[in-house]
Amino acid sequence: MSPKRRVAVATGIFAALGIGVSFAIILISGGVCFTCGIPTPPGPQDIWVVGSSIRDGTVLKYSLDSIGTSSSLDSATVSMNFRESGDNWNVTFTITNGTNQEFTNAITMSKKLTREGQIDDSFMPYLEPIQSSIFAVRDMEYGNRDKYLVVGAPWNTIFYKASQVTVRVTDEEKIQTPAGSFDSFVLSYELRDKESRIWMVSHLPLPAKAKVYDTDDTLQYRFELLEVSGIDLPDIPADTAL
Repeated sequence: MSPKRRVAVATGIFAALGIGVSFAIILISGGVCFTCGIPTPPGPQDIWVVGSSIRDGTVLKYSLDSIGTSSSLDSATVSMNFRESGDNWNVTFTITNGTNQEFTNAITMSKKLTREGQIDDSFMPYLEPIQSSIFAVRDMEYGNRDKYLVVGAPWNTIFYKASQVTVRVTDEEKIQTPAGSFDSFVLSYELRDKESRIWMVSHLPLPAKAKVYDTDDTLQYRFELLEVSGIDLPDIPADTAL
């Protein structure tokens, strides 16, 4: 069968299933098929964008253990208070690192939660473990594709030795956190024997929880949402609001 004939046949089959011609062409041309096996292809409503649900006054509070190369946080609580500042956020971080000693610092971040401008050098040892854990999903990229919350969707590529590992949505799961109960999508991957998992919730600007291992199967970080306010989240019971 000629290439044109194969495209025509595939297009007809996918059109009959309600899947657009563009998806059929992507499949025939060798594009990545993360919609295979999904009855309905993902649409704009399935796209997750980091920070998109943050509003002026949003507060997120997490528990965090993060093992960094230059600094770490152990049994820490991290609170982030977002205040609008023109086209950016003024974010006040309040951190307790396994003790009763509290550290507070405000930095400017973009609407995509990238750091803008300078910060106090004394705060960097506290910020770096947060950036590489709670904010790590911000830097995931898979061929400049949107991040879809559908099972099978790829989110990131990790290069390990001579191979590469794809981080993708592998499951849907109901989770219970101190902040409430959520319907989540699970990102997962394995670099060695232990599976790393990151739980994403469609209306949250950052992951709800995570447990991630490095190439030696050593825990790299884990966190969990403790409290949230300033976001419209119908799954969160009223008595968990700040």
